[in-house]
Amino acid sequence: MPKKGKKSKEEELWNDEEEVYDELRAIGADAAEPKARRILAGLGFTLEMMERPTKNLSGGWRMRVSLARALFLEPTLLMLDEPTNHLDLNAVIWLDNYLQLWKKTLLVVSHDQSFLDNVCTDIIHLDQHKLFYYRGNYATFKKMLKQKRKEQAKAYEKQEKMLREMKMSGKSTKVAEAKQKEALTRKQEKNRNKKMQAAVEEESKPTELLQKPRDYIVKFHFPNPTPLNPPILGLNSVNFAYGNNPPLFVNLDFGIDMSSRVAIVGPNGVGKSTFLKLLVGDLEPQTGEMIKNHRLRIGKYDQHSADQLNMDETPCEYLQRLFNMPYQDSRKMLGKFGLASHAHTIKIRDLSGGQKSRVALADLSCRAADVLILDEPTNNLDIESIDALAEAINEFEGGVIIVSHDERLIRETDCQLWVVENRSINEVDGDFDDYRRELLESLGEEVVIAQPNEIDQ
Repeated sequence: MPKKGKKSKEEELWNDEEEVYDELRAIGADAAEPKARRILAGLGFTLEMMERPTKNLSGGWRMRVSLARALFLEPTLLMLDEPTNHLDLNAVIWLDNYLQLWKKTLLVVSHDQSFLDNVCTDIIHLDQHKLFYYRGNYATFKKMLKQKRKEQAKAYEKQEKMLREMKMSGKSTKVAEAKQKEALTRKQEKNRNKKMQAAVEEESKPTELLQKPRDYIVKFHFPNPTPLNPPILGLNSVNFAYGNNPPLFVNLDFGIDMSSRVAIVGPNGVGKSTFLKLLVGDLEPQTGEMIKNHRLRIGKYDQHSADQLNMDETPCEYLQRLFNMPYQDSRKMLGKFGLASHAHTIKIRDLSGGQKSRVALADLSCRAADVLILDEPTNNLDIESIDALAEAINEFEGGVIIVSHDERLIRETDCQLWVVENRSINEVDGDFDDYRRELLESLGEEVVIAQPNEIDQ
C-alpha cells in the first residue's frame, strides 16, 4: 500500500500525460496537420506532392516548402524577400489573400505592385542612402513620392539660384557653398524646433548641399507591325503527350489575331509552357495542326532568353552584330530598357540576372515582331520596369500572349484570361476579380477584398 498522501506511479504517469495533452492543446497540435495542408494546398501542392520527400521536389517547389514553413510557424516578425518570384499566379493570389489576414508584423521586399498594394500598410523607401517612411500602400506611396520629388526639385533650384547670385557678387565657389550650407542648417533647425522632431533622420543637420533629384526613368518600346490578315496564329484540334505519358492536351483549339491581349493562367505543371511551345512550333502535336500566317514574325521572351545571349560579347557588341546597329544607337536602346551605362561595355557573362533580362528585352524589341509571347517577363524586373513593360504592350499594335504571376501587368494590359485545365485551354468567363474569387472559393478560403488605405494628408 502506498503511503498516505503519496501518489502512486500510475497517478504520476496519468498526471504527466494530462500535462502533455494540455501543452499540445495549448499549442494547437490537433490543428497542425490541417493547417499545414491548407497552406501547402494554397501554394499549389497536390495531395501526392504533400506526401513526397522534399529531396524529391524540384528547386522551385522546395522554395515553396520554405515559404510554407515560415507561414506555418507564424513568427512575431515574418520577413519575405521576393516571395512571389517562384510562384504561379494561382499561388500568388492565395498568398496575397492569406497575408491580408496576417495579424503579426510582416516585412516584405517585392516588385509585385498589386501584392504590395493589397498587403502592405506602410512603405519604407531606401533613397539616397537613407530610409524614409510612408503611411499607406504602394499606390499611396507613389503619389506622395511624386509630390516630394517636386518639392525637392524646387528646393534644389532655389539653392542653385542663390549660389549663382553669390558667385556673381564676387564670392568664390567655396565661400558661396559654405554660406548655403549654413542657410540650410538654420532652416532645418527652425523646422526641427517647430515640429519637435529632433530625432528624425530627415531633419538632421546637413553636411552636404542638396543634390539634384534624379528620377529613375525606363521606357520600353516594341515597334508596331504592319497589319496581317487572319488567321494569324493558332492551334486546331491538337492532341499532345510526352512519350508514353498520358495526354497533356486533347482536342485543343486556340487562336489569336493582331488585336489580341491574352493572359494564360493556371497552376504550375498543367502545361502552360508546353502550350506556348506548341503554339510557336517548338513542339509538334501528335494530331491536329498549328496554324500560322506565312508572313508572321513571332517574338518570344521567356525565363531562358537571357541564357541564350552570347556571353562572350558586351551588350553593345551583341546588338551591333545581330542588327547592324551603330554603337551609339545600341547604347541608346540598352539605356531605354534600363541597363545602366557602365554595363553596356562589359561582357554579358558578368552581368546580373536582371541586367541580362534587359539585354534580352532589348533584343526582342529589335526583332520587330508581329506577335509577342512573354513567359514570366517580370522576373528580374523592378516595379518601374514592369510599369514600362505594361505601357509598351498597350502601345503595341500586334498580338500579345502573356504568362505571368504579376496581377498588375495582367490588369494594366487589359488581358483576357484563358485557363489551362482539364487537358485543354478555355476562356475565363468574367474578369480577373471573378477568376480570383472562384480560385479562393475552390480552396475553401475566405475571400478578402483589398480596401484602399486611408491616410491623413
